[in-house]
Amino acid sequence: MAESPNRPRRRPHAAPLLVPLIFVLAAGAGIFWLGTYARTTVVIVLRHAEAAQDPQDDPELSPAGEARVQGLGEYVASVLAGGKVDYLYSGDTRRAQETAAPIANQFGLPINLLAPSDWDGFTSRLKREHRGKTIVVVGYATTIPGVVSRLAGTNVALKDGDYDSIFVVVLPSPGSAKLFRLHYGPVAAGSKAPAR
Repeated sequence: MAESPNRPRRRPHAAPLLVPLIFVLAAGAGIFWLGTYARTTVVIVLRHAEAAQDPQDDPELSPAGEARVQGLGEYVASVLAGGKVDYLYSGDTRRAQETAAPIANQFGLPINLLAPSDWDGFTSRLKREHRGKTIVVVGYATTIPGVVSRLAGTNVALKDGDYDSIFVVVLPSPGSAKLFRLHYGPVAAGSKAPAR
């Protein structure tokens, strides 16, 4: 039977085609978001090793400090799952740079120096510029607590003779920061051996 010329032709509905298309677009947007924003940043923060008891303003490491940092590069490589550091920052003093040197040598990195005025906005810069990277920061007893607090939201304290602490801040995105405290090198004089 032939269709009447006055009767409108029935068009197929677009809804069955739109549902899979919307699903594919949403999945693609989610994958893009995960690739762009969902990255874990790891920041390793440590104090310079023991400095020489020298009357000069910018002392080098003492023999005890040199002994402490001897295997520091290998130690940092061993505690990282990927065994890789992307950026290395250090205070601009000789004792901080000498502590950072074994890490620079281990990973083939330049040491990016931080002047005293750089520490205040440093954590914001780390979060903004180094998302998804692994960063090592060598600082001082006066700067490390602030850096760790701003990154992890946890207050830490360093005693005068505490040269063996390493703070590892894991910043998943999304998720909450995690803080781990490790120890390296010989036990500092006057401090107790850490529980292992």
